[in-house]
Amino acid sequence: MESTCKLRDRCGRLQLDCNTQHLAFAKPTTLLGRSCEFPDTISTHDSGLAAGMNAITRHPVANRPQSTAFRGIAALEVLLKARRSLGITQIATALNLPKSSAHDLIAGLCELGFVEQHVDTRRYAISPKIFEFLHLCATEYGPNQVLKPLLREEAAKLKASVVVTALQGRTTYALCGSGPETDTFLIGDNGPAFSSACGRVLVSQFAESGWVDYAPRPDDRPSSPHCNLDLEHFYQQLRAARTSGIAWSLREREPHLCSVAAPIRSREQPWSRAVGIIVNVRDWAKRDRDELAAQAQVLAARISIVIGT
Repeated sequence: MESTCKLRDRCGRLQLDCNTQHLAFAKPTTLLGRSCEFPDTISTHDSGLAAGMNAITRHPVANRPQSTAFRGIAALEVLLKARRSLGITQIATALNLPKSSAHDLIAGLCELGFVEQHVDTRRYAISPKIFEFLHLCATEYGPNQVLKPLLREEAAKLKASVVVTALQGRTTYALCGSGPETDTFLIGDNGPAFSSACGRVLVSQFAESGWVDYAPRPDDRPSSPHCNLDLEHFYQQLRAARTSGIAWSLREREPHLCSVAAPIRSREQPWSRAVGIIVNVRDWAKRDRDELAAQAQVLAARISIVIGT
């Protein structure tokens, strides 16, 4: 007997139990902001479409317009999460679109070079050419281009990794970096502000009454085995950061990394970016914490000058 894969959306109507040969839907449901009905079962015979569907159901769906751009990004996420090529019927099902609309959407992504079609199977997959666009994001976003030589110089001098991070909502995003721990997989890396040094030092600027918006919540999962989700611990870290101008994360973001961060005092407060110095835990005991803290503040000041205050 084939197993069943059920998904649950934010309204609780689409249920997921992942054993993967069929997708079973309660109906009606909402996907990508539109009320719709699904057939009772959709045969997949693999985990690819289930992964793609799971990715899409995590999109904010309430009251979102179904623009071509939104659908295009959703289609890219389906293909990325599937980690394999998909047929147009699978893509249409995942996006809750007619096959003709899905075909037009994918044709546009192929024209952009983001998606390619396999000649033999006629199935679609992410094209390597998409990395040209990702490179453009990494090098041209904000001050990334002008910071490249500085970050490389500082990483070599400090014998550590350095990363510039931005706070958006209650999440921090890695914008650029240099050093042994900042490889290809770092760019765009993101996580809750409460577990990162950059996030803590940026949140510490805000009024204490607003700290709760960034604090660990009951449904938050620890980002590493060393992540402390205790509210009082979080508030203590913020008070210390407000006093000292720097914040620490000792294996809380990644179990093998320790970091110290200082805000980049560029333009008006509250500042939205910080720079962190990252050291592998195996080298942590050899480093002087006061010296690292001072280096983070000096580096933040240098970056502020480079990008303009």
